[in-house]
Amino acid sequence: MAKKKSKNNSKGQKQPALSPYRFMREKARTLPVGKCYIAPPDWQESGMAHVIVTRVRPSGNLVMASFLVDTFCLGVKDAGYHENMTPYDFEQYLDNYKNGMGLEEFSYNEAHNIIYGAMAFAEEGGIKPSKEFDPAGYILEEDTDDIPLIEYDFGKNGKHFLVVNPDRKEMPYYHTLKKNLGDDFEYVMPFGEEYEDDSDDDDEYSPLSKIDSETIKKAFEGMSKWQEESDRHPDEKYTYQYPDYPQTLSVKNQFIADELLSPDNYSCLPREVIDCILALPKDEAAQDISNVMLYSIGKTYKGINDDTIESWNNSAIMHSLILLAQLQSDKGLDAVLEIMRQTDEFADYHLGDLTPELLHPALYACGKDNITTIEAYLSQPGLDSYLRSQAPDALAMIIFNQPERRGEIIEVFRRLLNNMVSNLPVQRACDGTFAGFVMSNLMDIDAKELIPEIKATFATDCVNKTIAGDCKNVIKDIELGRGAIHNDKYQIPDIYEQYESLKKFITKPE
Repeated sequence: MAKKKSKNNSKGQKQPALSPYRFMREKARTLPVGKCYIAPPDWQESGMAHVIVTRVRPSGNLVMASFLVDTFCLGVKDAGYHENMTPYDFEQYLDNYKNGMGLEEFSYNEAHNIIYGAMAFAEEGGIKPSKEFDPAGYILEEDTDDIPLIEYDFGKNGKHFLVVNPDRKEMPYYHTLKKNLGDDFEYVMPFGEEYEDDSDDDDEYSPLSKIDSETIKKAFEGMSKWQEESDRHPDEKYTYQYPDYPQTLSVKNQFIADELLSPDNYSCLPREVIDCILALPKDEAAQDISNVMLYSIGKTYKGINDDTIESWNNSAIMHSLILLAQLQSDKGLDAVLEIMRQTDEFADYHLGDLTPELLHPALYACGKDNITTIEAYLSQPGLDSYLRSQAPDALAMIIFNQPERRGEIIEVFRRLLNNMVSNLPVQRACDGTFAGFVMSNLMDIDAKELIPEIKATFATDCVNKTIAGDCKNVIKDIELGRGAIHNDKYQIPDIYEQYESLKKFITKPE
């Protein structure tokens, strides 16, 4: 199945996009906790637990952190994180454990107490958590009395129990424990070295079997490979030449401008305002909304780009996109495309994680009868690849909502793929990330007609495989015909339900 696109910042944070590290430190704890898992299920017997904790972004994507926890002695031995993982990628990640050591879903409170409890026990012996705990640990709540205490038994028979493997990497911990605990701990040394162990079966003390260790190694290596593949595909250079945006706002219906620009409506438009706007002639309302959008772009894009913006305390662009999706007038097309010509930082500032939820429905609604203009946009070089990827989303919406036009849209995608074969190596009007998102769309629409073009595009070796997978997986998914799974992504939502959902995630800045 295809992946869902998402950006890094949440609506209401008026600042450029955060790095993954800063996002974990500054934003991860603000998101609701998602599902948590532990492997293997018999971790209390083995003394080694792999704990996975998630938080849910407004887009539905996940922040994920994983912790390798030695509950017998060392606490957190390793950790990793991914600040923006699609549900599809996450399921693939979990498969490593399901197929290796087994996996069990459990509560956040259990995860919290195992991680912090094991760390506290390790620190009694002078052992600090792995340096990778920062920033992965910021996915966890602070360890305060607000988290219900669960008593777990750490160590073995109440004592620190160190297993020194044949490669002897754990030997420094032996000396640390000796310094801090004297002889009040137990350990197992490789054969031929000093050890104190009354058992005749050393395998009893192996924290993980060989297959389990390999499973954990594979999972961490998988995260590293995703990052390496992403790094291999730099974004197309942004070179857009901005037009002169209107410096004064002219509208036919002044109340539209007043309401969209009002700080009081930052999180949500009042229902009566929505009703009044939608009751107007569609083209008239859409034109006024477009004027507000172009005015807002002109007032904010320079300050966003050079990080000097002081205040723009309204959500006019967010409200405008939501309304244009409902009005479905081509009078809004130029303004929507102008938003899509802005920078990544501009989208983060005004829309944050809501970018993929708001842009492509608005583009579909305004541009479904003007495919030529959308294609012209797609061929324009020097634009942001993530915002550009909203255009193929809008094209896919046509197939889901107007299936009689499938042949027409398939040909648009065919032309796009053929152009990418020659343009991807030089990053002209496309790049590896954009190509990956296009593959996601083709999976969603089950584009069997385009398999030869898909193979040719992947043959350039310029498609970012972290987005939708490699060529083999993309074609397999298309042939299985599972695109209908994403049908909800390609529908225009009920505006009142949409605002109720958005209010949970939109906070007016101080």
